Amino acid sequence: MKLKELLDLKKECIVSIVGAGGKTSLMFNLAEELKEESKVLVTTTTKIFLPNKNQYDYMCLDKKNYGYYSQVNNKGIYIFGNSLNEAGKVVGLDSNTIETISKSFNYTLIEADGSKMKPIKGWNINEPVICKKTNKTIGILDIKTIGKRINDTNVHRLEEFLKLTNSTINEPINMQHLISLILHPNGLFKNALGEKILFINKIENADELLIANKLLEALLENSNICFNKVIIGSLLSKKYQLAF
Repeated sequence: MKLKELLDLKKECIVSIVGAGGKTSLMFNLAEELKEESKVLVTTTTKIFLPNKNQYDYMCLDKKNYGYYSQVNNKGIYIFGNSLNEAGKVVGLDSNTIETISKSFNYTLIEADGSKMKPIKGWNINEPVICKKTNKTIGILDIKTIGKRINDTNVHRLEEFLKLTNSTINEPINMQHLISLILHPNGLFKNALGEKILFINKIENADELLIANKLLEALLENSNICFNKVIIGSLLSKKYQLAF
């Protein structure tokens, strides 16, 4: 099935994407599905790398032109940002600006979290930055992080991750660490609004599918489930399925 069908998106839906291990890929895969029939706003409340030209139809990085591009009626993907910084990243918009601009689009997709391209993370007090009108929050998790060492190379916000998961430096990431990360009040769905959707990514072989199913079984045994839906699959191969 397509992502847009699994997510059951309604017109004027605002989607915030958090976590690590595929946020940008998820955002653009979904935008690509939606753009054939809709006008799609793609933006961030943090920062994202400048997308390739084949990933969008229109781009506006100057607030003076927000009104013009908002009124363009052509279907497609519209990238909106505040500026382009010295690192080549699109600097995002504040929640109020997104709320105003989103009224001119059929769907709004927001990358609302940063991970510095690391596969897993903890969260500081100011993260993630969720738009107040968010209808669905997607928390993405990379199944391939199991077995990786807990260190600065693999983990963004290492100190926060250690606290959330009660883990130690250089310990291999295990299933219990992921469970703690997902279910902790200050974990993956911290600040989440609307329907909360867990997306388990990078399932590309039978062993990874088995691990993902075991993780889901363990999560569902907890009384403090904090999500409404689980999608598993691979953003690389664009294959997904509803698991819960």
